[in-house]
Amino acid sequence: MKKMNKILVGLFLAIAIASCTDDYKFGNTFLDKQPGEDITMDTVFSKAEFAQEFLWNSYSTLFYGLNYDWSPRGNAMGMGLPESLTDNFQSYLAWDNVNKIYYTGKYNASAENNSSAYHYTLEGSWIGIRSAYIFLENVDRVPDMDATTKARLKGEAKMIIACHYADMYRHFGGLPLVKKAFTTQDDLKIPRATAKETLKFITDLCDDALAVLPWKLPAADVAKWDGRFSGGAALGLKIRMLLFAASPLLNDDVPYYTEKSYESIDKFHVWFGRKDETMWNDVVTACDLFFQKNIQDPEGGYSLTSGEARSAFRQSYFTRGTSEMLISTRIRYSIPTNYWDANYYCLQSLGSYGAAVPTLNYSNLFPMADGTPFDINVWNDTLAVAKINGPGDTVFLDPFANRDPRLYETCLVNNVDYQGRKSELWMGGRDRGKGFESGSAASGMGVFKFILEKNSATSLGAPAQWPYLRLAEIYLSYAEALNQAGRTEEAFTWIDQVRARVGLKGLKDSYPGRTWTKEVFLNEVLDERSREFGMEGVRLFDMKRWKRADDYRKRLSGVRIYRIVREGTVVPNRYSYHKFTLFKRAWQDGDGGVINFDPKSYMAAFPVAEIYKDYGLTQNPGW
Repeated sequence: MKKMNKILVGLFLAIAIASCTDDYKFGNTFLDKQPGEDITMDTVFSKAEFAQEFLWNSYSTLFYGLNYDWSPRGNAMGMGLPESLTDNFQSYLAWDNVNKIYYTGKYNASAENNSSAYHYTLEGSWIGIRSAYIFLENVDRVPDMDATTKARLKGEAKMIIACHYADMYRHFGGLPLVKKAFTTQDDLKIPRATAKETLKFITDLCDDALAVLPWKLPAADVAKWDGRFSGGAALGLKIRMLLFAASPLLNDDVPYYTEKSYESIDKFHVWFGRKDETMWNDVVTACDLFFQKNIQDPEGGYSLTSGEARSAFRQSYFTRGTSEMLISTRIRYSIPTNYWDANYYCLQSLGSYGAAVPTLNYSNLFPMADGTPFDINVWNDTLAVAKINGPGDTVFLDPFANRDPRLYETCLVNNVDYQGRKSELWMGGRDRGKGFESGSAASGMGVFKFILEKNSATSLGAPAQWPYLRLAEIYLSYAEALNQAGRTEEAFTWIDQVRARVGLKGLKDSYPGRTWTKEVFLNEVLDERSREFGMEGVRLFDMKRWKRADDYRKRLSGVRIYRIVREGTVVPNRYSYHKFTLFKRAWQDGDGGVINFDPKSYMAAFPVAEIYKDYGLTQNPGW
């Protein structure tokens, strides 16, 4: 009976979100008709079990950041990853859209949707939004569900809507604000809202959810309900959006694109029209409230994972049901028989073909194991040498030794424990390959995060969760906002706690004598976010919201590693390290100081087909 119930609910969901041919709908999946037979709707909302299963299906539309199949949602960029659009990673997957569309400069409004980092109509956002509204509009008629449960589940449905809008907002700016499950009998021409109106729409949904959701899932519910929204998740998402909005991309005295006027600029769809420094105080206030509620929580609240440094960090992003995860998403698979079954496409694109290869620029951000900065001056053509054990015994220093544990958990580097042996990232080694610039470690480093050693089963025997929002992001957002609000001295506490989790000294102790201006602290907190959230989809939006043109424009580097040979014999564990420049992306500076970066890239283009539908969607500047 239970299996039959799931089939029924799944069938209803398919009917509810099936495509129709209306010209004004958002994409091909949103403004669909209600199910043709009332019995379908009546059945689903006739029993609590059925209604809840409908909501759980709606959860499955939430954004998941790793590749898992060839569908538009599971393969947003031809098995490429948005992480490789940042300065932290480079793609060597020749057939992905990162290489074919973005790196070649061919991305435009026509390429958007089929080739883009986030699909406006194919991502699942509008399906999830409509599904959540169907639930909101019908759950009150479920007879065997009490009012408290209904209120809580309504809060969860509102969070599904808020998450989808939050994702689109960071890519596109202001959006059409949908406030019900439309039918073709409704007026379908919904104009694009301003950036400010869209922000309020999202944060109001978060506030509504916060009012009815438990702050944290009770410990007894975690095993069964891990992944459901909580009050902490609602306030955490609000903080993320307030931080994005307070940043200069939207919050400045000039729009990010000034080449010529666009309707989307004139109507404030992509900026607020002026700089308002008090918006940073809004972030601080929300963070204050977060930690006040966290202290008061009878379940003990959220906390950073703890224990041995690297293990604690892995738990923070990888392990399900921890004290740190605010929002996690995952895809629906039947329980696989082995790790490769569960993660095949992710392992293939990342672990075999190099869809996101760490850059040397990224690894250089990781300090030494005690927190003192890594000296990047060691990267000459060949690494600086040291003499040990007397004259004549000259060896090359190992630049990857004794570093921040997060480096080893995020990147696979040379000569570390790996698959029961030492990793071989030297030229020709098992983990490097013979090509100068190809494969999973084309830069001299590979990815470790999420795929780990490629032979360890993920928790619960299912594909890895996507750490959509972690507590560490709240800490670092708090630090950033305090600094921007002129309270830098208070900001150190929050960034230092994140560093302490992996055994690093506080910033002041790590940089004795440094003068901590607002700009210096900002650069450090953005670097900390890169170190903490590598491969978690954070860096791209940090580059966008702070309009980091210099980070887009700079050329990136890798390292070639060679074994030391003396008198025809390989010297064990002795290597030379040679810095080299990675291939050029279209927006990076050219020879002779040519500047190729165009600030229109801070926001994505809307698909041409959506603009032509004439329901009030304006194109983003420059596209």
